[in-house]
Amino acid sequence: MAYTVKQVATVSGVSVRTLHFYDEAGLLKPAYHGANGYRFYEEPQLLILQQILFYREMGFELKQIKEVMGRSDFEIVEALKSHRKVMQQKLARTHELIETIDKTIQHLNGTTKMETQEMFAGFTVAAGADRFDEHIKLGGPGGEPNDCKVSGKDTDGALSIFEFTGGGWPRHLHLNQDEWIYVVEGEFEFQVGDDNKRFRLAAGESVFLPRKVAHVWGSVSDKRGKIINVYQPAGEMENFFRELGKPPKDLITAEQVIEKTYTEEQVRSMQQLFESHGMDLLGPGFVLINR
Repeated sequence: MAYTVKQVATVSGVSVRTLHFYDEAGLLKPAYHGANGYRFYEEPQLLILQQILFYREMGFELKQIKEVMGRSDFEIVEALKSHRKVMQQKLARTHELIETIDKTIQHLNGTTKMETQEMFAGFTVAAGADRFDEHIKLGGPGGEPNDCKVSGKDTDGALSIFEFTGGGWPRHLHLNQDEWIYVVEGEFEFQVGDDNKRFRLAAGESVFLPRKVAHVWGSVSDKRGKIINVYQPAGEMENFFRELGKPPKDLITAEQVIEKTYTEEQVRSMQQLFESHGMDLLGPGFVLINR
């Protein structure tokens, strides 16, 4: 049986545009083209698309998928067995994480006592590593590392945790999230709320930043500092940082902030980016305290 590109899009959940892109990239060619030029797909192509989706689910980039599936020894049944093994491992890990969450809830409710090591059962993220090996650098390559340590996917959206190494953030507020910052290395200066009072935090100190409260902060050390940043609930922060890692075409650089050479168009663009991820980028005060 042959399927049109629209039918494949409907049954697979992959957009027509994406299927066209897969064709142009040589990743998924249709079985044939009709006299009208329309693409038609048959079962072998649907199985290939299924493989692509499995690999995407496991975090493979399209270039990697093309290389794997283009090997002469690639065999779909063996690939499916491999996918199943990976999914089983993920399922076992998910069950362990759920058990850890349940134990934590019972511990916090006073029902049972939880041992310290039990709090971290189910997942570990090594020093310098990222939860999903994304290694996002804000501002693009060469930018400021912002590694996700606990994802909203781990906590069903309850919170997310990041390790940020960099200079600071412009004045902003979160509409629906509380934020907690713990200084790991260096010294940072903060301004919280509507007054002009500033305070500094050194390694081992922390600050709680309630939702809807404006704040701006930056490093006052000779080199970039390091913090642990917790957002509760997780909200859209992971997606926001991914966007900053691309980076946006209207990104305002540290140099532009210092020299005040950014444009109103850049500010509006960044405000829209913040707003689309549950934050307000505020002014005046659109400056980093120190870079």
